[in-house]
Amino acid sequence: MLKILIADDEQKICQLIEKLINWPELGMQVIATAENGLEALELIRTQHPDIVITDIRMPGCNGLELVRLGKENNPRMEFVIISGYRHFEYARSAIRYGVNDYILKPIKKEELTETLKKLGGKFRQETKQLSDEEQMKRILKTDEETLRQTFLSDLVYGRNKERLNYPPERICKEFHFSFCPGAFCTAIMKIDGRTLDDRKSQQFMADKVRGTLKHLSGDCVHEYEMTEMGSFFYFLLNFEREQWGNVRHQMKALLDEMRIQGGILGDISVTMALGTVCYSQKGLSESVKNARLWIEERLVAGTGKLLEGEFSRKENFSESSLFGEFNQKMTKALESLEVFPVRDAMTELKEEMIGRPKITGHEILQMTKEVCNLYLFSMKNYRIRIEEDFMESFLAGADNCASASELFDYLIRRVTTSYEKAARLKRQDENRPVRIVKQYMAEHYREPLTLEQVSAIAELSPAYLSTIFKKDTGMTFLEYLSKIRMDTAKQLLKETNRTVADICGMVGYNDVRYFTKTFTKYSGLKPNEYRKLYS
Repeated sequence: MLKILIADDEQKICQLIEKLINWPELGMQVIATAENGLEALELIRTQHPDIVITDIRMPGCNGLELVRLGKENNPRMEFVIISGYRHFEYARSAIRYGVNDYILKPIKKEELTETLKKLGGKFRQETKQLSDEEQMKRILKTDEETLRQTFLSDLVYGRNKERLNYPPERICKEFHFSFCPGAFCTAIMKIDGRTLDDRKSQQFMADKVRGTLKHLSGDCVHEYEMTEMGSFFYFLLNFEREQWGNVRHQMKALLDEMRIQGGILGDISVTMALGTVCYSQKGLSESVKNARLWIEERLVAGTGKLLEGEFSRKENFSESSLFGEFNQKMTKALESLEVFPVRDAMTELKEEMIGRPKITGHEILQMTKEVCNLYLFSMKNYRIRIEEDFMESFLAGADNCASASELFDYLIRRVTTSYEKAARLKRQDENRPVRIVKQYMAEHYREPLTLEQVSAIAELSPAYLSTIFKKDTGMTFLEYLSKIRMDTAKQLLKETNRTVADICGMVGYNDVRYFTKTFTKYSGLKPNEYRKLYS
């Protein structure tokens, strides 16, 4: 059966598509659903679907980007775009990326069924060109690779932990491993560098890692598997106990070879972290955690090294006095709607953290995450809107930072850019009542206006309106009203022959003597003197 992946950020849409079609009748089965682009991309890499049905707009990785990356992973994979967009440019881009069909919402059962029938026929036509034996080998190989990759991916993400308690024979049978009694170890290779923004460079390095690992593994490793997750490569190694020295040597050789390959592309650096050695699959979770702590250590130890050993966990900085002081300073800065105090607070934290003796890469990374959590909490508390995917976007970028200084600079840049935009929108929201009041005053200045009257129109208390009005205009309500009346009086004196008494009434005054006194104070001239000079 053909394998189908459905991806849409609305779970109900995924469920609708899944229930809409009679999959067995089409010779197909839905193997998984995904609610964001990154999850869909991971499923593509591990589950190898034949057809992907995806929305064009998803968090993490949009539909068009998913198509591009998916096609690079497997050019034979077919994509069907489901979208509410009718613009031609979206359809044109989708077709350019190799999308088979572009279906508009609301989804019609007949249209989707017809598209799937067409794709099924295409796959069957291509498959007929292979012999029965070749087809069987291909299916078995793909299924085996998928199961092995699933086991390693679940290990990395901490999913289905109960499997690690299975008897070794069951794991080998269900996931097509051939583990030997002996030792296990995990490792992580991290590739850093802006050159990796280019997908072709990523693919180049990934291919080199696979080829080099296969060449180096030799006789010392009994069984291994590797999975790529962006710029991270995770390894699962099984070997006889006495081979650990040789295994370590081979992983060091892999690191050295990849450093050479990275040099070909320019500014790429490569770091390797070895997790703890364990003597049954039950210890693999701890091995992964240890390797992850060491790969984070490159932020302070530097890149290009082999990092290994027992990692000593230290204090939780989110509970430290340093973070408590920063919390207060940052919270106060975020209240100001000014970006400079926010930047200064984070810059001071950066200097404190990087200058701290024996600070670890894990502590640095966790602190930046805590800062983001504080920022998100504060923005929500102050009812200031920011990007919905802020944390997800930050974490993706943080993975590509190779030093503590670079990571903090990235944090400061992301938070201040987001905050500056959010503060500007917040100020606009706050200024809206002032704009309403100013417009009302411009239209009703002839009337006996009061602060209480206009505050009711703005739906604010007189005291609060008075505060934000002074902040926006630099004047009190009465000063601004007087300015409107005096500017209008000037215009009438220059452009009309009306008497001063008439103009006095037209601009909202009923006492000529008071009007004359106010006008003289405002302009430096009596009304008749102003007329003679400027009319």
